[in-house]
Amino acid sequence: MDIPDWVRWAFCVFAAVQLILLYRDVRLLRRAEPGRRTDPWLAVADDAVGVVLSVGLALGSLGVLVGAGPVLLAIGACRGIRALLARRASKPAPAA
Repeated sequence: MDIPDWVRWAFCVFAAVQLILLYRDVRLLRRAEPGRRTDPWLAVADDAVGVVLSVGLALGSLGVLVGAGPVLLAIGACRGIRALLARRASKPAPAA
């Protein structure tokens, strides 16, 4: 895959930012209560796969995109479904 140099550097910067976010999410995961760890785990997995994907794209590896892309989409779908369910659960029941 032929990627311009400035795009490679942009992916490297994006991977560095995601590493910082990964560190923050790991710290939040360690502080989470045992019954409330699913969302922090999904955040850690999202950032970890994002780092792998960014570095893989910076190196020009199409195989990393093919492997990590669906994993990242599945994690995003899980986070979205959980957010929708949490929003639905927090709405009060309509009065009769």
